[in-house]
Amino acid sequence: MKILPSIASANQYNIEKELGRIGSRYYENLHIDIEDGNFIPNITFGLKTMKQIRENYKLPFSVHLMVSNPESYIDELQKLGCCIIFIHVESCGYLSELLNKIKSLGIKAGIALNPYSDLKNYKYLFGITDAVMFMTSEPDFRGQIFNPAVLEGIEEIIGEKKFELWADGGIKAEHMEFLEKKQIDYVVMGREIFDREDPEDFLKKINFK
Repeated sequence: MKILPSIASANQYNIEKELGRIGSRYYENLHIDIEDGNFIPNITFGLKTMKQIRENYKLPFSVHLMVSNPESYIDELQKLGCCIIFIHVESCGYLSELLNKIKSLGIKAGIALNPYSDLKNYKYLFGITDAVMFMTSEPDFRGQIFNPAVLEGIEEIIGEKKFELWADGGIKAEHMEFLEKKQIDYVVMGREIFDREDPEDFLKKINFK
């Protein structure tokens, strides 16, 4: 299981400094949440900010689109060095079409589910999607609380795992053992990383323990 830092939880006043605090040696990619203020109430980054980050940052981006029109972002994201793009199942009526478009651009395509969404309704995508992201808290900007019930019973639904499992939302170091038992491959952490005095050292210890 690998831990990824979510830059949306960093100090937005000085993102360059925050990227320096986490370095680039102890995680695989930088996680970027794009929130449009429509699909969910909060607004985080636009493509302009991502382009500016890319100018001074070498690792790939994993992108979580929490937007109402995800299809309008894909072509521009392809230019920014994304290794995977997550589409919320609640945001798009033609999921398989959009997932296939992402994959045709050489990028992994994943689906993200809010806590109230039932994974069983999306089993038809299991042969297409490269990853499933479970939101382990409701996405917002007010302080998320990890909800383990979101992951109960996923083993029975998924069966033999053929894609990556991701978890994001209110996750702390104390939840790692539970997530490992659920066979989660990637964990997105925000405040748990950036609120620390030495976030780079934390990433080193937790990813290379």
